[in-house]
Amino acid sequence: MLDEIKELVKNNPGQLTEEEYFAVAKIIKNKRPCNLLIFGLGNDSSFWLKLNQNGETVFIEDNNEWYDKITKKISNIKAHLVSYNTKRKDYKKLLHQHNQLELSLPPRILNTKWDIIFVDAPTSYNDNTPGRMKSIYMAAKLSFLSGNTHVIVHDCHREAEQLYCDTFLFDENLINSINKLRIYFINSDLKNPKKKTNKIYL
Repeated sequence: MLDEIKELVKNNPGQLTEEEYFAVAKIIKNKRPCNLLIFGLGNDSSFWLKLNQNGETVFIEDNNEWYDKITKKISNIKAHLVSYNTKRKDYKKLLHQHNQLELSLPPRILNTKWDIIFVDAPTSYNDNTPGRMKSIYMAAKLSFLSGNTHVIVHDCHREAEQLYCDTFLFDENLINSINKLRIYFINSDLKNPKKKTNKIYL
């Protein structure tokens, strides 16, 4: 695995660091075979598939070029093309408009109990990109419905990602921060009516 990670970092500058790849890989290895949902297709998609061998790995992608490239490269990959219809510049305005943060996803994704959800898309490097408001919101929603779910969010050095993580995933669920990566563990008690997360999602 070490050599594979070194190769990924070498060929994908600006993506995850070795330390970040190891952190995500360790969680997958400890829970595999598992249900793994990843926001974002990329050159590392085959790595995640191999790591979760015999598990259910599903990708969500909004970029047509990346979708075509990776789905043609990897046979039988389970990937869904979506449209976010957002701009990062609106992240503060959208924060409390939950109906506009809903992402249209297939019932199979909405009804699956996810063990790990990894948010590394869509692009969010400037105000004209879609931003990760919807993907973080949906990751939080699906994780609280699933329970016992690791949620991993990349690029949390940016203000928008930080704000949405703080708002929907909550500090008390944060178990680790590594470079630009935040790792949460959601162990939701849906029977507790006082739990604030219930008011947001249910």
